[in-house]
Amino acid sequence: MQRYDQKRAPAVTAQDEFFEFLFSGSAVTYADLKSKSTKQEPLTPSTLKGVTLTFVVDADYTITRTRLTRNVVGIVEGSDPRLKSTYVGFGAHYDHTGYRDNAPVTRQGQSPPGDPNDRINNGADDDGSGTVALMALARAFATGPKPRRSLLFVWHAGEESGLLGSRYHADFPVVPLDSLVAMLNIDMIGRNRDNKETERNTVYVVGSDRISTELHNLNEEANASLAKPLQLDYEMNDPADPESIYTRSDHYSYAAKGIPIIFYYTGPHPDHHRPSDSVEKILFEKMTRITQLVYATAQRAANLDHAPARDNKGPRAVGEGKREKGEGKR
Repeated sequence: MQRYDQKRAPAVTAQDEFFEFLFSGSAVTYADLKSKSTKQEPLTPSTLKGVTLTFVVDADYTITRTRLTRNVVGIVEGSDPRLKSTYVGFGAHYDHTGYRDNAPVTRQGQSPPGDPNDRINNGADDDGSGTVALMALARAFATGPKPRRSLLFVWHAGEESGLLGSRYHADFPVVPLDSLVAMLNIDMIGRNRDNKETERNTVYVVGSDRISTELHNLNEEANASLAKPLQLDYEMNDPADPESIYTRSDHYSYAAKGIPIIFYYTGPHPDHHRPSDSVEKILFEKMTRITQLVYATAQRAANLDHAPARDNKGPRAVGEGKREKGEGKR
């Protein structure tokens, strides 16, 4: 999946207190910059005088274990002689976290139901739900009417270890990366957020508007076309999301390359990364409806006579609705 000697630039993060201190001698405060960034407003240029930052990075490491794994890829060829050399991509990850060394504990600090001696993290929702959804989508497109564009299905490995499979495929794709017009990622679509009954009709849509407003609108239109439209929730698309969901699944490897993406997700629950994430808790009717939404969105993207426009307008505020012509509301 990844060479150990491959060079990667170090990533540095800091908390708000650091940036408040850093800008304390500037005419522009960090609070103002953060507020404008959240609102997607232009940032005011600022010069930090007399400030020097020094980072000392120790990149030495010792190889303790290596593992061999592979992405699994399938292609359904499109019907249009001109457009079949372009692709709508689908992604899900088929790996999980293995077994636990210690007794599982929920976020509430209590053991989840089930056998306390069970150490296997089943991963039925994360991401068994996305894996089988991708299988259903591939079968539907392979046996049904073919859209104009080709369809690329990638079951990624190594997501739980740092998006390794998707990062590798984005760097060494099986089709030219510039031929990939969109990537639809499915990761955890089989449950309700925190097991709440009020979430039975909800799917969290992340990243759909950040690179291509047109792709976002296609997803909205696809949802409206369903017999029972879902409640599309954009809370986790907020750039201020404390969990940074946008950066935490395989779609991000493609978004970092400028490819329009949509991430479909139904939210966290107490069984996440625990043995109790088991198949009997999957809400199959809900999972099926979300898969139908992905199918309808992909159909629209794959039949466009042009690639979804990349306007790179970034995430909009919750409730803002469509950017173009002000149509619709979330």
